[in-house]
Amino acid sequence: MLRPGSTARSALVAALCGFLCLCCVRPAGAVPRTELVTNAGLIRMTITNLGYVGNGLSSPYQPSCEYPGNSHVEHLFLGGLWVGAVTPEGQRRVSTGAQDASSLTDGEDIREFTDSLTEDVQVWSNTQNSDDYNPAALATQHIECYFTDDKFDETGNHTPLFVKVILRVLSWSSSYADDFVILDYRIVNDSDSELSDVYVGYWNDTTVGNTTITVPSGYGSGAPRTWQFYDDVNGAWRPGDVADDPELWMMYEHDDDGEEGMATSWIGARLLGSSPAPSPAAGLPPVSYNSWRFRSVPAQDDAYEVDGQPLPGKYQMLSNGDFDAGGDFSYPGNWNGLLATGPFTNLAPGDTLQVTYAVVCGADSLNLLANAKVAQVAYDSGFAIPTGPPSPRLSLEYEDNTVVLAWAPGDSIALNDQGEPVPLQSDDPRRSPEHHISIITQRPDFQGYRIFRFQGESFGGDPYEQSTMVAQFDKIDGIGFDTGLPPLGADGKRRFRDTSLLDGFGYWYSVVSFSAPDVVSSLPEFQSGYYENAALVYPGPAPQPLGEGRGPGVFPNPYRVASRFDDQQGEQELGRKLWFTGLPARCVIKVFTLNGDLVKTLHHDDPASGLEPWDILSEPVRAIASGLYIFAVEDLATGRVERGKLVIIK
Repeated sequence: MLRPGSTARSALVAALCGFLCLCCVRPAGAVPRTELVTNAGLIRMTITNLGYVGNGLSSPYQPSCEYPGNSHVEHLFLGGLWVGAVTPEGQRRVSTGAQDASSLTDGEDIREFTDSLTEDVQVWSNTQNSDDYNPAALATQHIECYFTDDKFDETGNHTPLFVKVILRVLSWSSSYADDFVILDYRIVNDSDSELSDVYVGYWNDTTVGNTTITVPSGYGSGAPRTWQFYDDVNGAWRPGDVADDPELWMMYEHDDDGEEGMATSWIGARLLGSSPAPSPAAGLPPVSYNSWRFRSVPAQDDAYEVDGQPLPGKYQMLSNGDFDAGGDFSYPGNWNGLLATGPFTNLAPGDTLQVTYAVVCGADSLNLLANAKVAQVAYDSGFAIPTGPPSPRLSLEYEDNTVVLAWAPGDSIALNDQGEPVPLQSDDPRRSPEHHISIITQRPDFQGYRIFRFQGESFGGDPYEQSTMVAQFDKIDGIGFDTGLPPLGADGKRRFRDTSLLDGFGYWYSVVSFSAPDVVSSLPEFQSGYYENAALVYPGPAPQPLGEGRGPGVFPNPYRVASRFDDQQGEQELGRKLWFTGLPARCVIKVFTLNGDLVKTLHHDDPASGLEPWDILSEPVRAIASGLYIFAVEDLATGRVERGKLVIIK
């Protein structure tokens, strides 16, 4: 195998390799999906079963490749698989999952892979208390996509190779392994002919920016500036470029000016390895990196001419063995990159070629390189990332200016059909988190909880660094602080009560579990991932039936929106929030003008909260005018209706 660099981010990660190797067995119960977003770690990347990743920055409601999650910092327009080979007839053909395109729609028109008609996208997790838990999973989130190259181009510019691709997308929640997503491609020759001189590449159009200050065209209007595609700096590292990572093959990009400090992170794609290993000719490297400016992708699979000038085709870009081809990258621009490996001498009918990449992000170049090493460790150890007990599954309870987090601790025994207590199997989800059994040592490893809080609706960086640890609980066993765990309530749940909050303001909460260091096995402490149970919470009163308590109300009232005006672009309508409070658990809220015209209908159904937000947009979605409005709340349990007034001032 080609296995660049096995050095870990730290001695800790290096010590973890080799403890466990899981095999991937495709579980039953396929779930048909065509578009998903990675959500285990800090990278939120769109995954499809059409040969490409990212979504062309086409929607403000789904990230293309956001890092860290909930930061609004995007890093990718599109990325995709390229496969090139020589057919028995001597033709050089290339099939691409994505290539230069100005929009997702254009990208869909030119992609050359289609979804499998016989196999559905599958999602599962190796976290025992996840809804997607399956013991065959290799990661906190394990996605499998299936797509095929059987699409003929009517223009004659493309003829398929007839390969089938199985893409495994792996991401982890552990804090030391949450900055990368692994793309593991298994390419099967689904034709009846042998393919020779096969090359595989990962192409991407990376672009870094913050969507709160610059807006992609797919998002609509309303920001001070439009998205900047031409201010990114690209490049790549190869063996010898980074002293402590001597076998590194990786391309990268970052924003030239960091978006005024709002988008300073880097993105890269590292080639982790292949099976079998490539067989380059003597003196040629097994990896090539080519980059070109947007709209300069070769128009044909093989070499061609334009106005008598010879030009390389896609196959030549995959196979030329060049590095930094395309010119001087020391100045910013709108660059595309292709990191390719090969040749693989032949691929007989039914044979499989496996090539693995990692999409990596980091706060800066040093963090990017450090995170890329951990991705290599994951690959070199058979995707065996050791973890500790998973985060508990949270439920939320509300009071005025207060949030209560509640969770079940798990158990080591359960009653069988005869009502007799029996031990639970080590991988039974009902054990988690407090009776979790380590997959490495096969011994209990739970030690305690840490509770993190962040005030705000979006992060500007790593959530661990931006959040405050508001509590830590450590079981009493002579290890650590021995503070004890929160007591169990009558319902068998532990609770943490956080007071002195601001009603209607957003807070992120995460309750993570951690293990004790294992001296016997020389293992350090492991902590579960922030996003395993992270919840955006808006404190407010618990629900109450109409006719009891203070009744329904609105805050802020009046609602003043002058601060949302921009002196150049005018008013930004999205992102506002007005709150109805004092609501019953199930109710309908209707907002009317003074003339009795219905402006908005909201449906509230939350047994824990008496708050419901309104974005101050009418139906259909339009901005509303300044003025006095009437609202009516109907309690669906009793039929009682109460009314009130609210004022909008622009």
